[in-house]
Amino acid sequence: MFNEFKNGEKVIVCGPGENNGKFYKNLPAKIIERDPYYHDYHVKFKDGTDDWLLPEHIRKPYSRKMKRRK
Repeated sequence: MFNEFKNGEKVIVCGPGENNGKFYKNLPAKIIERDPYYHDYHVKFKDGTDDWLLPEHIRKPYSRKMKRRK
C-alpha cells in the first residue's frame, strides 16, 4: 500500500490528535510509523510528546493545498 509520508520524515501538523483530542496548529513533527489497519500516522513533536493523527491533518513543509473550483 502507498504511504504518503515515509518514516522519519518531517511534517507540519494542523488538526486534532486522537489520544486526548488536543488541537495542533502548524506544529512541526516527525513521522514515527503508520498504522496499516486504520491508516493513521504516529507522530512525535519537538517537546517529546507523541500522538496519532489522520493523514488529512498532516502536510509536508513548503506545500500548499489545491483550491477547489466551483
